[in-house]
Amino acid sequence: MIRPVLPTLFLTAWAAIASATPAPDAAAAGPQYIVTSMQTYQGIHAIAPIAQPRRDSLGTPLMLVQADARQQARITHYVHEYEHRCGGYFAFDSLADAEAFLAGEKTAEAIAAPARGAYTIDNQATVDAWLPQVGDLAIYETISHLSSYRNRYYASPYGREAAEWIRDTWLALAGGRADVTAELFTACTNCSTQPSVILTIRGAELPDEVVVVGAHLDSINGQSTNPEQIAPGADDDASGIATITEIIRVAMAGDWRPRRTVKFMGYAAEEVGLRGSTAIARQFASTGVDVVGVLQLDMTNYKAGPVADMKIISDYSNAALKTFLAELFDTYLAPLGLTRGSYACNYGCSDHASWTSAGFPAVMMAEPGDTQAPFFPRLHTTGDTLANMGDSAVNSAKFARLGLAFVGELAKTAAPENDTIFGDDFDTAPTGR
Repeated sequence: MIRPVLPTLFLTAWAAIASATPAPDAAAAGPQYIVTSMQTYQGIHAIAPIAQPRRDSLGTPLMLVQADARQQARITHYVHEYEHRCGGYFAFDSLADAEAFLAGEKTAEAIAAPARGAYTIDNQATVDAWLPQVGDLAIYETISHLSSYRNRYYASPYGREAAEWIRDTWLALAGGRADVTAELFTACTNCSTQPSVILTIRGAELPDEVVVVGAHLDSINGQSTNPEQIAPGADDDASGIATITEIIRVAMAGDWRPRRTVKFMGYAAEEVGLRGSTAIARQFASTGVDVVGVLQLDMTNYKAGPVADMKIISDYSNAALKTFLAELFDTYLAPLGLTRGSYACNYGCSDHASWTSAGFPAVMMAEPGDTQAPFFPRLHTTGDTLANMGDSAVNSAKFARLGLAFVGELAKTAAPENDTIFGDDFDTAPTGR
């Protein structure tokens, strides 16, 4: 255990949190453990002082911190209020599980992994037909529904109800196709009663190669652990789930048959330590699933002022996949007059970090925020509503187009069954299909 001396700024920050925000409503659980950066720990030491130093495969100084549910809630609040970002840590329900995570993490490998040969832009026939079909009204309606729940907190009945609604909605968009399945992923030991959602479109030609597009489905209000809290979470992250829903709608309406398997995911319990995505990524790693690329969509609907339309997260992402995402943007969205930027989100900022830590190539594109901060200023409050985002889903529609370009160009499009030109030699064909 170490107890570093804190700068006055951090002590002042914690005093403000403790005095301005009421204690959590739920009883604190027993000992739990989080892994966070040393930088973040300097600010949360007064909240959870029992900690041990660690490093990831990049050599980044980390801290393994003992923190019960109430302390974790306050840590989440600190990261939002004083580091001006989301996430910030991975959470585990035992010391052994946290140590296993650290022992098996492969961040350095994931960041440096070369392109798999799939990062090509040559499937315009599919993608160009999709982009005009994106509609912001359908996205608006999905955000409106998801933010109508009292909350989607991982330990509330509403959190599970929302997950079941997402599963049913996504599956309905598939129109009964035999190659499409939906499931509730429950193999997460610290996700309480909230499952993650996975919709799978089986690849017609390369089914063992997997493309993932994900967003988290839970919501939270400040540092509360009360399952009856008010947390609409319209931007964070109903907007990401709604964006994925629109991607599925457009692709399925055209009877798309991808070459590679595509998995759309709604992650449980992101707001309390990336729990759902970590469980899935670790399971995929342990079972040898061949993931060729992951796209994370966490908050897509807020833009105010003269800022770029979207920003690539520059850190804890695969370098080749970031280049590919930028090329997708420049090919398909820049001609529409959109602009892009980038920013660093730091350690454990969203679910793409779970995939990176497990050794998979992952990337995240996020909303631009405004001139003051790179995200919606009302997240984690009762004010995270559509009304406070211009009562519109126009910004999320941009991300739906990017997501369609991502799956269209990474999963490609299978040759028709009656295609006598390509047949068994499709892999050597010069087109991108």
